Amino acid sequence: MTLLNPAQTHGWDIKLLRNNPRQLDINGQDGPLGTGEKPATFQSMLTKAVEGVNAAQIKSSDLYQQMIVAPNTVDAHDVTIAAAEATMSLNMAKTVVERALQAYRDVINMR
Repeated sequence: MTLLNPAQTHGWDIKLLRNNPRQLDINGQDGPLGTGEKPATFQSMLTKAVEGVNAAQIKSSDLYQQMIVAPNTVDAHDVTIAAAEATMSLNMAKTVVERALQAYRDVINMR
């Protein structure tokens, strides 16, 4: 456990250390630590996640269509796996959205 020295505290304010590149900094950006690379914003990370869900849905739909049009070119296992991946990614996205909305409601209703 790392203890804070007095230079890191000022009254109730504490300077938090960012020691993992997956953590967001004070500006809501992530990225490699100590490098000059442009960090990703929360918006771009969220957009990338939604695009990943969309890509899984499109892949599943394309494989279904290919299976109907040319059944000998697609393995049934691939279609089933793609459908399961698409369903799981959509369910995870729905869960994240529901929990974010619930957290927002909790913050708004705090008294």
